[in-house]
Amino acid sequence: VHGNAVALRAVLDDASCYGVERWWALGDLVVFGPRPAEVLQLLSGLPSMEFVMGNTDRHVVEGTSAFSMAGAGARGVAWTQGVLSQAGMLDWLSGLPASQTLELSGGTRMLGIHASPSSDDGPGIDPDSSDEQLEGLLNGCGAEVVVGGHTHLATDRIVGAIRALNPGSVGLPRRCRGAGWLVVDDEDGLTVEQHVVPFDIDAVISDSRARRHPNADYVESVLTGRHPNAH
Repeated sequence: VHGNAVALRAVLDDASCYGVERWWALGDLVVFGPRPAEVLQLLSGLPSMEFVMGNTDRHVVEGTSAFSMAGAGARGVAWTQGVLSQAGMLDWLSGLPASQTLELSGGTRMLGIHASPSSDDGPGIDPDSSDEQLEGLLNGCGAEVVVGGHTHLATDRIVGAIRALNPGSVGLPRRCRGAGWLVVDDEDGLTVEQHVVPFDIDAVISDSRARRHPNADYVESVLTGRHPNAH
């Protein structure tokens, strides 16, 4: 979600007609966007919400010295850390787990991760990796369905005996101009619906600048498609 409350609200509006029984938020909840506290409040209010810690969440918990990006990246982590500390949410963020598991109907096991079963950073589930690369990343995970985030690229692939899913990104989408999320339905077999929901990009950019967020330029470049990471 990356601290983008505007995009998150658009996703929740889109989801309102689906009767969602359980939610997973698979990490990178707060860094870069202008509303990290509001995002955590919105997510925490959803029914049966379960979380995973992403690499940027970990950077906020550990402090800027752990963050690999220099300059504005580190300042963005420190900015987010200050906002969440003031809101009394930093300790809560530090307690997020590395994964989630769920047994679907028929005994199918689903694993929720951020990047891979062994790491919250580095390679993740995407449409570009070879089958061999992705199968090696997920091999031995103990699940038939694996859902990840991190790459910001919507994905639905079968590698070996594993179905690998990625909803894309709610707050900083790549290769599209909308917030990504997905529905997994196991009522009659297993069906997956990928969704891309438009949101007010200009409002996010304006809010980032009004709040003097150190990553405002980066967020604008990604959301408008100018940054290499947007492609």
